[in-house]
Amino acid sequence: MLSKEAQEAIAFSRKYIKPDQDKPLTPEIALAARKGGDEGNKWDLPDEIELKTIDQNGVKGEFYGRKDQTPTKTVLLFLHGGAYATGTLYSRRKLAVKLGKAADMDVFACDYTQYPEGRHPDAQNDILRAYKYLRDKYDHVVVFGESAGATLALTLTLQLKDEQQILPDRIAVFSPVINQLNTAASEYLRNERDPMLVGATDPVPYFDEPAKKDPLISPIYGDYRGFPPLLINCGSEEVKYDSSAILNSLCEKAGVDVQWHVWQDLFHVFVLFDMPETDLAIKQIGEFLQMGMSKND
Repeated sequence: MLSKEAQEAIAFSRKYIKPDQDKPLTPEIALAARKGGDEGNKWDLPDEIELKTIDQNGVKGEFYGRKDQTPTKTVLLFLHGGAYATGTLYSRRKLAVKLGKAADMDVFACDYTQYPEGRHPDAQNDILRAYKYLRDKYDHVVVFGESAGATLALTLTLQLKDEQQILPDRIAVFSPVINQLNTAASEYLRNERDPMLVGATDPVPYFDEPAKKDPLISPIYGDYRGFPPLLINCGSEEVKYDSSAILNSLCEKAGVDVQWHVWQDLFHVFVLFDMPETDLAIKQIGEFLQMGMSKND
């Protein structure tokens, strides 16, 4: 049975978030959504967490680390979601810090280029630079992404693999989107069930060629042989459900060490809401990212 907090989050999403999801994502709406997301997610950093802002050589973002310890040997590259347009570091800061605490490692939240300021492959290039920057500073890099950030976690790794570069040690994705054409069966069959997203909408405007069969646009076309250990989380009610199901199948067939967790009766990226289910999900993701590594490795 869902917690009271989860039920309240579902009611809130259905009333205040979903009604706007089928509107065209204009530049004005994207910028307003960022502002609204920041205003609705005000959160003070815990006293023990130090924030360091980075903006150098094309790498932008925020480091979160504990003040009372030396930098860890492993860093978590955190990639926020928001349809490549509406997400911000600040609105996801709580989630990023909690994941770092659960995994016992430093976190770098990448501030990548979104629409309307840029178009594909700007975000891809930004996170690739951030990943290489982190590789020079840490022994291990793990990656977490939610929604569009989950897609970027996949496309980053597919590009690194194609270029025969060092891959992330582990990857966790939450509510990934693996096809920019929103035509999967769940887009239609779960449209009424999903309290947050509207199914079968137009592609996001960040991509000029959303129908192109390019794995760096739609990772459904990717080759997952040799992929790092992967944890997939999604809600049973979300219109993007089939993305997780297909991704899991592709990885199983490719021999990837993949785990897929479906959260019954929950929705797209529910970890952005305060609820017991979120706390449990963060704990499990932290354990997965930490597996086989320690801050002293």
